[in-house]
Amino acid sequence: MNNEEICDGLKQLGLTGWVVTGDEITLWESLEPQPTRAALAKAATQWAATQSAEAAATATQKAALLARLGITADEAKLLIG
Repeated sequence: MNNEEICDGLKQLGLTGWVVTGDEITLWESLEPQPTRAALAKAATQWAATQSAEAAATATQKAALLARLGITADEAKLLIG
């Protein structure tokens, strides 16, 4: 597991009070026990799936709003900028 995967796994598990350096947890301030590498790997996969689902939902909501307003994404950018 790399640094990003470990961090993603810890975030998915809702843990705080940690520092990851390289591929190791170097500071642990949580009262919870450190998760195993297997638990982190599983949680990191769930984090990726959650992030993808949230991005897809956001894109769908934006498209629906633009359709309801009857404007394109480029026209919306003109309004904002």
